Amino acid sequence: ARDAMSSNMRALGLIIITLLLLTAGEADDTDVQGWTCGYRGLCRKHCYAQEYMIGYHGCPRRYRCCALRF
Repeated sequence: ARDAMSSNMRALGLIIITLLLLTAGEADDTDVQGWTCGYRGLCRKHCYAQEYMIGYHGCPRRYRCCALRF
């Protein structure tokens, strides 16, 4: 049972990695749709002028967490 489980997990991991690579490739310079972080923050490569950077927590690699100033 353990062997079947580990191969399932490996397959699932490959699927997830493939999806991440595909979405990262497509959303290279645009916003990462649906990635939220912090308190109402969004993951972007570069924050807009009206936003401030919270950090990198909860975002994909090379993306930062940006939130609107209020």
